[in-house]
Amino acid sequence: MTQGTCSFPQAQIDFSNNVDKLPPCEIGAEEAILGGILLDPNAIYRVEDRLKPEHFYISAHRDIYAACLRLSKTKNPTDLLSVTSFLSRHGILARTGGQNKLATLVDRTVSAINIDAMANSVIEAFVHREIIALGNNIIHLGYQTEREIPDLLAEVTERTRSIIEVPIGATRDEYEQCYHDTLLSELKHIYTTCGSPSLRLIKLRLMAKKHKEQIEFLERVYMRSLTDQCSELLTYQELKELAGSTVREWLQNGLIPKHTTILLSSDGGIGKTKYAYGLGKFLIQGKQFGPFHVTGEKRRILYYQGDESPGDMMQALESLGYSENDIGKYVKVRIGWSAENMAALLEDLKEFQPDLVVIDSLSTANRHSIYREGEMEYARPILEMAGLANEYKTTFLLIHHNNKIGEVRGTTAIRNSVSEVWKLSKDNSNTATPHDRIFEIDKSRSRSSGKKYRLMFNPEDLSFTFLGEEGAELSGPNHSAKEATLELLASHRNINFTSEEIAHRLNISKPYARRYLTELASDGLVSVNRPPGKAYTYFLAYEKGSPKDHPSDHPCSSPITIASNQSQPELDIGIKKLGSPKDHPLDHLQEACLTSDTAKGDPRPPENGEKISRVGLENILENQGVQDHLCSNVLPGNNPGGDPGGDPNFFIHNLQTVVEVLPVNGSSSFPQGDPGGDPSGDPLPLLQEKGTYWSVSFKREVEVFQIFDEMSEVSCQVPGRGRRSLPFTDLQSCQQSPKHNFYVGDQVVILVGKLIETFATITDIRSDGIWLKSDDRKKRLARPYFPHQLVKA
Repeated sequence: MTQGTCSFPQAQIDFSNNVDKLPPCEIGAEEAILGGILLDPNAIYRVEDRLKPEHFYISAHRDIYAACLRLSKTKNPTDLLSVTSFLSRHGILARTGGQNKLATLVDRTVSAINIDAMANSVIEAFVHREIIALGNNIIHLGYQTEREIPDLLAEVTERTRSIIEVPIGATRDEYEQCYHDTLLSELKHIYTTCGSPSLRLIKLRLMAKKHKEQIEFLERVYMRSLTDQCSELLTYQELKELAGSTVREWLQNGLIPKHTTILLSSDGGIGKTKYAYGLGKFLIQGKQFGPFHVTGEKRRILYYQGDESPGDMMQALESLGYSENDIGKYVKVRIGWSAENMAALLEDLKEFQPDLVVIDSLSTANRHSIYREGEMEYARPILEMAGLANEYKTTFLLIHHNNKIGEVRGTTAIRNSVSEVWKLSKDNSNTATPHDRIFEIDKSRSRSSGKKYRLMFNPEDLSFTFLGEEGAELSGPNHSAKEATLELLASHRNINFTSEEIAHRLNISKPYARRYLTELASDGLVSVNRPPGKAYTYFLAYEKGSPKDHPSDHPCSSPITIASNQSQPELDIGIKKLGSPKDHPLDHLQEACLTSDTAKGDPRPPENGEKISRVGLENILENQGVQDHLCSNVLPGNNPGGDPGGDPNFFIHNLQTVVEVLPVNGSSSFPQGDPGGDPSGDPLPLLQEKGTYWSVSFKREVEVFQIFDEMSEVSCQVPGRGRRSLPFTDLQSCQQSPKHNFYVGDQVVILVGKLIETFATITDIRSDGIWLKSDDRKKRLARPYFPHQLVKA
C-alpha cells in the first residue's frame, strides 16, 4: 500500500475462524483428577486451593469436583459412596452421568500420585480457552465504535488481567502448604495405624530420611498439628450445625459430660481407681449416685489399666459388683497400654464404641515418652484424646497423681488440655473419720466449678458412699426443695417443666423456684432448654426410653453407695396412668408428698380408715382450685411471698393418690407398719455401723456411720440434711434395723464405761434403754444401757 511517494508496511489481518477445531482441553487429566480424589481421601487437599470447578472442560466433571469441594470443607470423606450420596441429595446425579460415570472414573485411575501435574495440565488448557474467548470478545469490542476508547481499553485490561492472574504452576506458598499437608498426612497414618512402638520408630526414620528431615522435627510438627484447632469463619447456620444441640449432654448429670476429657487427680492410696470403677458400674446399672442422675443404662466402659495388676483389678471389680456378664459385654479391659500404642485405642474405639474410656494412669500411659512430665509435649496424648472424644463420641477419664502440694503433677499443659479436672482427697476436718473423702470439681467447662462433695470410702467392699455437698447441711429449706425437684424430674424423665409449673407443684413462690432451678442447672444436675423469647424448661434426660415406658428413678433417701450390690434398693415405682393424658401420667398431675418424710414407706390411710377415692380426689382439687401444669386452664397465682421460712417438706401437697376405697384391715389394703418404729412393737434398736434406723426428730430413716458411746451419740447420714449427730434415744428400730435378743431376766455383761465387765441382770426394757441390776450390791447402776453395749453372760 502506498500513499504519495512513501510506502507504509501493513500487517495482514487474518479474519478466518477456527470453528472446526476443538477448544484446548485435557479430558483425560480431568478424569484422572476426579478418580484420584475418589480413591485417595487426602488427594483433594493437594489441589483444592488452586484448582477450581470452572477449570474443567466437561460440565459433568465441574459438578463432581464442586461436590468434592463441598464435602471436603465440611470435613466429610470424598469417597465414591459419599460423592454419589451428595449428588443424589442435590438432584444432580443424573446429569453427571449417574453412578456408572463415577464408577468409571474410579476404574480408570490407578493412584493420585500425579494429581498435581494433572491439575497443572487442566489449568493450562483452561487458560488457552480463556485466551480464545478473550480474543473473540476483543474482536466484538473493536466493532463497538460508539463506545469511548478509554472505556474499551479498561474492559480489555480487566479481562486480560483475569487470565494473567490464574495460577498455572504452584507458588512458593502453595508448595509449602502442599509439603506441610504431605508430611502431616504421612505422620497421621504412622501414628494412628502402627501399633508397635519399635516399628513406628523405623517408619519415622525412613520418612525422615525420605524427606531429609530429623525425627524430632517430624514429632514436633505432629505435636503442633494437634493444637491447631482453629476453624474458618463460620456463619450462623454453620455454627448451629457444628454445635448440634444447645443442651449439654451427659452420661451422668452434673458429673460426667459426653464427648470430653476428664482428669481425676489425687494422692496415692485415696481410692481414685476404685472411685472410677464405681462410677463405671453405675453407668452400666443405670443408677444414680447422690444427686447425679444417669441418663441411660448399659453403657460401654473401656478400662486401660497400667497401675494395677490383673489380679488386683479383677478383685476390685468383683468387690464392686461387676459380674461375668458385665465384663465382656459392657466392659473391655486392656492391661499395660501406653500412649505409644495409639493404634490399639483407635481400633477399640471403632469396634467396641465405648461411652467411657478410663485410663489408669496418665503416668503409666506416658512411660515411654521421650519428654519429661514438666514439658508441654508430655500432654500430647491428652490432646489426641480430646480430638478422638469428639470424633468417636466418647468420654475419656484419665487418672493422675498429685504433687507434694496437692496440685496436679507435671506441666500445666496437662490441666489445660482437659475439659474437666476432679480432685479426690482426705477429709481433714475435726469430725472426719479416716475413711471420709472430699470430692472436688476443680475445673469444668460443662457446669459450675469449685463445688465439693463429701464421700465415705468403705475398705471392705471398696465402695464410696455419697454423704452430701459440703455446706449443704446449712442450706435449710433450699436444699430440700432441690431434692424434691430432682425427685419430680427423675420420676418423669424427658418431660419438660417450667419454673412456674415446678413452683405450682411444690407450692412455693415462683422467684424462689427460679433461683434454685438456676443453681441446679448451673451444677448440671438438671438439663435446661433455653428457647429464645420463651420460658426456660427443665428436665432430666433418659436415652433409649420415654416418659411412658421408662421406670421411675426416684432417689432413695438412704445414703447411696457407688457400685455396691446393696447400695440402692430396687424401686417398684412406675409412672401411673389413671385416666391421664397419654404423654403425662397421673402422678405427674398430683403426687403424694414429693419430699416424703419417710424414705420408702407405705402410704398412710386417713384417720377414718378409708383412702380417698379417685372422684374424691378430683373434687378436692376442684374445690381447692389446684390445677396441674398440663391443664388447659391458666395456673393460679402462687404465694407471692418471699422464700419460705421453713422446710419445703411441710408445704408439699398433702394428698394421697388412690384408686378405690379399702378397709383398714382388709387383705387388699396397704400394709400399715408404723413409720415411727418397728412393727414388731420393740422400738429399741441394736446400734451397728452402717445400720438403718428411724429418726424420731427427722421423721425419716437414717444410716449410722460411727457410734460414740462416751457421748451416747451416733454420727449418721440424714437424707436432705447431710451428716448429723443424734442421741441414742432419737433412734428407733425399723424394718431394716438389726434386732437384739435380750429379754427381762437375762444375765449380761457391760462392755463400756466405768463399769465395764460388770455382771448384771435385765430388770426392764424400755424405749430409753435396757435397765439393769448389778450382781454386785456395791455397784449401783443408775442409767440404762443400749443393746450394743451389752453381751449375754
